[in-house]
Amino acid sequence: MITRALILCSYLSSAYAWGGFFQIDTNADTMMGVNSMDRLTTLEQAQSSILKHGAQLGIDANNALLFQRTSTDSFGNQHLRFNIAYRGIEIEKAQIIAHFNQTEINSISGYQQLLSASLKNKINTHLNQGQTQLTANKVLTFINQKQHKVLSNKPMITQTQPYVIWQVRLLVNGIPTIYRISDSNPPSILSKTTDIQY
Repeated sequence: MITRALILCSYLSSAYAWGGFFQIDTNADTMMGVNSMDRLTTLEQAQSSILKHGAQLGIDANNALLFQRTSTDSFGNQHLRFNIAYRGIEIEKAQIIAHFNQTEINSISGYQQLLSASLKNKINTHLNQGQTQLTANKVLTFINQKQHKVLSNKPMITQTQPYVIWQVRLLVNGIPTIYRISDSNPPSILSKTTDIQY
């Protein structure tokens, strides 16, 4: 059993957050005229609203929104989920969800651990002219993926490491396994997690 403690950390106008969880009420905003919003797609409206609240969310020109999926609840409301990248590299445990009330966006919520300035500096120092040290192919060669089915392979930024890691999801003998590899030459295995179903 996993127990999570939620700690109240701030309250700013219409935004509140608990230990990384946040909610922004967009009903108080006057984003654009109704006619101009009608011409935007749901995805464009979500991106526009999130970027408008960029200062509250800790998003700047170094960040990008990575659209993940849209879900629709039993009332017909849509919820668009985004992951966040820093300098093109996905940040672990940083998600934003734009919630629509039938026709318009009415709130933004999600989970986000903001990157500290010192962590950003360390990440920037680690990158080689803005690029990771390894390529996806080098990572797969290192773990000898030919024996396994690769589900995903991507660089990640975590709050626990002052550098970029690679997260590789594999099926090893039919069992989902996650390798975390250092983005260094030579690479090393930081961790291996096996998801055994009972």
